[in-house]
Amino acid sequence: MERKNEEGLTEKEFLLQYRPGDYERPSVTVDMLIFAWDQEESKTDILLIKRKNHPCIGQWAIPGGFVNMDESLEEAAARELFEETGLKGIYMEQLYTWGGVKRDPRTRVISVSYLAAVPKDQLTVQAGDDAKKACWFEVKKKKLSDLENGATYALTIENEDEHIFISYRITETFERDGLMWKRDVDIELLPAIDMLDQEKLAFDHAEILNIAMDRLEELEKED
Repeated sequence: MERKNEEGLTEKEFLLQYRPGDYERPSVTVDMLIFAWDQEESKTDILLIKRKNHPCIGQWAIPGGFVNMDESLEEAAARELFEETGLKGIYMEQLYTWGGVKRDPRTRVISVSYLAAVPKDQLTVQAGDDAKKACWFEVKKKKLSDLENGATYALTIENEDEHIFISYRITETFERDGLMWKRDVDIELLPAIDMLDQEKLAFDHAEILNIAMDRLEELEKED
C-alpha cells in the first residue's frame, strides 16, 4: 500500500499538484579557482577575468556563472570555465559553499567554488564571450604577525603587464566550540600603491581566494 501524507495524497499525487514557483528559491552559481605554478620561477598564478557586465563591471573576478537546471555542478563549472577562458578538460575539486545573504546585489545567490592546480605551460587562455579579458595574476598569502588566537596575513594579487596590484589584510581568529574550531575572518582592502588606480576583486572573491590559498598550501604539502 502506498503511503499517504496528512492530506491523503500519494507521492505521485503530491508531485502532480506541487508548484515550485510558490516558494522563493535562491540562484546557484559556480566559481572556478584555476591555479598554475611555474616550477622554474617558484611562483603561483591564479586566472582571473575582467567582468564585462554589471554588477561589478570592470572588476577582476574568479571565473564563474549560473548553474542551469539541467546540469550538475561539475558540468556547470566546466561549461562556465570554457565560456569565459577557453579552458577545458581540467580536473577540479569542490572547495567550499558560499551563502552570504547579500553577497550578490542581484538576488540571493549561493555559490559553490571549485579548485584546480595545474602546470602553467599546459594552459592556453583566451577570454570568451562572457568576459572582457582573462589574465594570470601572481598571488601570495604571507603571514604578517601572530595573534593570541589567530594571525594576520597579507593577500596580494599582481599583474605587472596590466599594472595591477591588489592587496588585502586578512585577520583570522579561532574560537573553540565543543569539538569544533570556529573561524572568523576579517578582510580589509589596502590602499593602492605607486599611484595605481584602486582596484579590488568582485563580490566576495577575496574571501573565496583566501580559503583557496589555504587549500593550495595543503596540496603542496601532500605532494
